Amino acid sequence: MAYAEPPCRGFLFGFPQKIMASFNKVVLMGNLTRDPELRQTQGGSYIAKAGIALNERVPDGQGGYRDDAHFFDLTIFGKQAESFAKWFKKGRPVLVEGRLNYGSWEDKSTGQKRSKVDVVVQRWHFVGGQGEQGGGQGGGYSQASAPATAPDFPQADDFGGNAPAGNAPAPSAFPDDVPF
Repeated sequence: MAYAEPPCRGFLFGFPQKIMASFNKVVLMGNLTRDPELRQTQGGSYIAKAGIALNERVPDGQGGYRDDAHFFDLTIFGKQAESFAKWFKKGRPVLVEGRLNYGSWEDKSTGQKRSKVDVVVQRWHFVGGQGEQGGGQGGGYSQASAPATAPDFPQADDFGGNAPAGNAPAPSAFPDDVPF
């Protein structure tokens, strides 16, 4: 079966596409730079504003690395805004999912046109353990929770045989007719 030239610019996943699709999604994990500011609209819904800092480790050109910090403003709406303001404080690690939002306005004092891109949070997630403030323990793992000693492995006599000297199992400890 022959296909005619589609009236479009190209194919995406084997299907002709007439327009370029847009995708506006961002996932960020970092630490809050300030306590969330919660406000209520005249209609009774909530809006929370906060800031997040992300660290990026980049080569410094001399064989080492340096940390670059990036700062973003967050806006959260509705019930999620109320919960966010209740549970998060400055320095607390958080993971947010959302979309980028571009806003522009004219500065009343200088008359210049201003613009800003912020993150409109659609979902947020706790990161780290209870009471953790900032830092690199993002996965909730800490050295204190690691076992102090290696676990005990089974010995040859655990299998019903007599253990010879050394680590080799006794010849009678394992039958030769294992069905696998």
